[in-house]
Amino acid sequence: MAIRILDAATVGKISAGEVVERPSSVAKELIENSLDAGATSITVEIRDGGISYLRVTDNGCGIPFSEARMAFENHATSKLKNADGLFDIRTLGFRGEALPSIAAVSHVTMTTRTKDAEAGAKVEIEGGRFIGVSETGCPEGTTIVMRDLFFNVPVRRVFLKRPVYEQGLINELLQRMILGNPGVAFRLIANSRTIYRSYGDGDVRHAALSVYGRECAQALREVNASEGAFTVKGLIGVGDEAKPTRAQQCFFVNGRLIRCPLLSQALEEACRGRVTIGMYPMCALAVTMPPESVDINVHPSKLEVRFRDEAAFRLTAQSLFQKAFAAETMMNSFSAPRAPEMPQTTVTRVTAAMDQMIDPAPAAQAEKSAAVTLPQWQAPAASRFTNVSKPAGEVREGGFVPKPVGEVREGGFVPKPVSEVREGGFVPKPVGEVREGGFVPKPSVPAAGTVSENMAPAAKDVPAKEEAPVKSVGASAKPEKAEQLEMPETVVPKAQYRVIGTLFNTYILLEYGDNFLMIDQHAAHERLNFEKYRAMLDDGIAAQQLLAPYIIHVSRREADVLLSSKELLSEAGYEIDAFGASDIQVRAVPFVMGQSDMRMLFTELIDELDHLKTAEREKRMAGIIQASCKHAVKAGDRLTDLEIRSLLEQMTTSGAPPTCPHGRPVLRVMSKYEIERMFKRVQ
Repeated sequence: MAIRILDAATVGKISAGEVVERPSSVAKELIENSLDAGATSITVEIRDGGISYLRVTDNGCGIPFSEARMAFENHATSKLKNADGLFDIRTLGFRGEALPSIAAVSHVTMTTRTKDAEAGAKVEIEGGRFIGVSETGCPEGTTIVMRDLFFNVPVRRVFLKRPVYEQGLINELLQRMILGNPGVAFRLIANSRTIYRSYGDGDVRHAALSVYGRECAQALREVNASEGAFTVKGLIGVGDEAKPTRAQQCFFVNGRLIRCPLLSQALEEACRGRVTIGMYPMCALAVTMPPESVDINVHPSKLEVRFRDEAAFRLTAQSLFQKAFAAETMMNSFSAPRAPEMPQTTVTRVTAAMDQMIDPAPAAQAEKSAAVTLPQWQAPAASRFTNVSKPAGEVREGGFVPKPVGEVREGGFVPKPVSEVREGGFVPKPVGEVREGGFVPKPSVPAAGTVSENMAPAAKDVPAKEEAPVKSVGASAKPEKAEQLEMPETVVPKAQYRVIGTLFNTYILLEYGDNFLMIDQHAAHERLNFEKYRAMLDDGIAAQQLLAPYIIHVSRREADVLLSSKELLSEAGYEIDAFGASDIQVRAVPFVMGQSDMRMLFTELIDELDHLKTAEREKRMAGIIQASCKHAVKAGDRLTDLEIRSLLEQMTTSGAPPTCPHGRPVLRVMSKYEIERMFKRVQ
């Protein structure tokens, strides 16, 4: 078979097949050229999914008339001078393949003008054949119109999908470009209808507002962190914003939109425990790093990159991603992200369009909801506190008004304290006493003419606090009950909330400012146990010796699973040994366990270890911790008022995320505005 050199037309069509796959790939190449040209406004217009018509207009620097024709030559570029430049690439395009590849398989018309030119240039090419270049009047920047994609390559055209599918891919591309370039005002027009319009004000949350809407944009967590020359900026969505696939994970490396499994893994590790099992966090993250640390020339469409030190890159990225949750606590997590305000922009046409897309009322209400105020009925007139022997309320026109415990001073209502201030902080007055065996409520015998529920015992009734013995590792003290919550002696109120009660002995109901909260007591306690257990592991004080070894009857296979992980279990606070042919002897368990059903516990541990037998060590340890912490307060357990308030105090002060270790939410929130809208009080 003879060897021959292919003609230029065939070579052009083959090259085009590597760069131009479908209309969305054409749009990507042209948008990247616009960004390299310094554009701050880019409009994409398509018809029939971009197959019959695709136009990209920008306000970039433009191309001089003398170079307009050369832009369509193979490997003609202004962004690379020699081979040394391949190791310091700072632009999105650099190989000079996009324009000639697009022109080889379609009809292309380009008009362009530089800032100082009196007239622009118009270039026309059909199927790779140069038609001509001429002067024309046009605005500063560049407009490229592509018509009839693959008109001269029928075999490629038949592989295109229906227009609605191709349009969906372009929609997705514009979403990602908006999120990755918040400083550029994008506009997408499909079949004469505007689909997306971004602000271009540089605020990534406003970019998310344009793409996802107000509710999602408000819930996303912002990250802006750096370590050395490595910087991460953007948004992360966990909890309710997690998705069943990784399709909503957008990564940009030095401004380039890429697919990166390494970054996906780092993100998912950073968000472990904040996302329900089987779901994935969403994100729009821009990574900036030295150009010499990443190779971007490893994929025909530049959608993949290679890092010089992948292991160090992943660990650094994971550490920076975690900073998005650094200041988080369970009780402030729902209100931490503020509703994005309507940005002020000088571009009138963009602002008008966004005003039509977004209703400003929820934003104002969300800002109002952030303020914590007392309920209205707690602010009566001062004259109602002149005589405590009066009833705890009075009848006025309209019904009975409860009488509050407090007084009205200049500046607002001040609740009457049921505590005192001592050296060291605020100490609540007890309404009972501590005896051997637990807390005993103090019986209330009101004096004549007094209201007992508005009074508290004197400070002298508080028994002296005895120093509790310090438990050491291996102590044989009787473990606490797993169902009991840790109740500190001093509960310092960190937030202004009112406990309404419990629902189904499972959910704690709170009024928290202008919000209504439902807290899953089991999920909250499990997360707190998880964090406490992990801290104990770090301090090396996780284990407690049992008074007598506990023998567990297991099968031979289950015994092998446990014994093969004996070292890992020992690090987690469990001491086990073989006992006979297949039984297991347990001599120590973690402090956090308390008293629990050992058989059930080790059945769960076996399942976790068996499921994670091929996983890395950290994941197996996390599985052990999760199985151990399941033995928290259960759904259906009736909690006392002190236990509820202790749990709320721990939630307020803990830096734990608002999810259980398995990713289930700890609390749900409804704002006053949402409730009033539900009952048609507001629109």
